[in-house]
Amino acid sequence: MRSCLFITVLALAIAGCGNKSDRDKNPADKVSYVAKDDPIMNAAMEKARASVKIFIAALNNQKLGQSGFSVKMAFSDGENTEHMWLSPVTFDGTAFTGTVNNDPEKVKTVKIGQKASVTPDKISDWMYIDNGKLVGGETMRAMRATMSPADRAVYDKSVPFTFD
Repeated sequence: MRSCLFITVLALAIAGCGNKSDRDKNPADKVSYVAKDDPIMNAAMEKARASVKIFIAALNNQKLGQSGFSVKMAFSDGENTEHMWLSPVTFDGTAFTGTVNNDPEKVKTVKIGQKASVTPDKISDWMYIDNGKLVGGETMRAMRATMSPADRAVYDKSVPFTFD
């Protein structure tokens, strides 16, 4: 069974890249392995794609208190696929373009800091923060829902936003 790597949140996208040793200490920056056919994660990605117009509207009309606009996309390298965040991100009416904000674990064809583009129908997720609350972030919500209460509490303390 092939699996995908998911970088679970984007504390990196909001706080900047930092160095690898700092990221390794933050549970929010943990890489998670998810089966390619995982129904919960696939439903989360479909929900993100179906609602991407909400993200585009907010990105194009940013308001005071909104930040961390990011999209997640898949990068593949043979048998390996990793879903990583792009931030900051722009939208030209056709595709999102941003900077890879995660350090890949297995995929060698991309690196942190590299520019990448993705069309709305190919994103894995989107998110932004609105006055401290996460908007979007469907894959993060799916991962968080599978955590134990103790792990969820640690995770929630490690991110710069709240879940509603």
